[in-house]
Amino acid sequence: MKPKLMLTIGGIWFLIEGITGFFMGGGFDFSAFGFGVFSISLGILCLLMQNEPASKARNAVFITGFLSTFGISLVGYYAQWSGLFMDSLASYIPPTLWLIVAIGFLLVGRANMK
Repeated sequence: MKPKLMLTIGGIWFLIEGITGFFMGGGFDFSAFGFGVFSISLGILCLLMQNEPASKARNAVFITGFLSTFGISLVGYYAQWSGLFMDSLASYIPPTLWLIVAIGFLLVGRANMK
C-alpha cells in the first residue's frame, strides 16, 4: 500500500471517530470531547501529510499514527475483557478495527521510511 493511501485512510478514520466522539455523551463528557479533539487533530495531520515526500516528519506521523491507534485498540480490548463495555461479541469490532489501522500504519510506515 502506498503511504498516500494509508495517510488518507488514517485521516478519514480519525476524522470520523473524532466527530462521533462529540455525539457519544448526553451532556459534557470531558473524555469523549477530548478524544474527539485528539482524533480530529490527528486526522487533519494525516490528511495534510499525504502529499509530502519521504522525510523524518512523515516518519513521525506514521509512528504517531501507529502508537495512537494501537493504544486505543488496547484500551478497547481491556474495556471489553474487564466487563466495562457491552456484553456482546459485537463489542470486539471497534478495537479490532483500530488494531487493523494500527497494523496498516506500522507496515506502510516501515516499508516507506527514509
